[in-house]
Amino acid sequence: MMAHDSPTTPEHRSLGDDTVAALRAAVLQRWERPTDGDAALHAAFMRMVDEARTRSLRAEEVVVAFKEVLAGLPALHRGGRRLEAGRFREQLVTRCIKAYYGG
Repeated sequence: MMAHDSPTTPEHRSLGDDTVAALRAAVLQRWERPTDGDAALHAAFMRMVDEARTRSLRAEEVVVAFKEVLAGLPALHRGGRRLEAGRFREQLVTRCIKAYYGG
């Protein structure tokens, strides 16, 4: 008989609904109006980092949660601007990581 071990994969932890909503709104604002969306995006990232620290989320958990936010935004997956949207998502993930580590 085998002993029951703890799961090999950690439980999936995500960001709170209010933080997700703030990130979604800020990302869409930045996408639709690149010249005036940076302040909102910065504020949303700071909110995300504060929550991550409070809840002891690891960097990889934050990045996965942020990528889920991006995946749930249809505006970033529509036809004509696919290449631009891909670059935009990559830049946002980089900013997410830098925000987490205090860059």
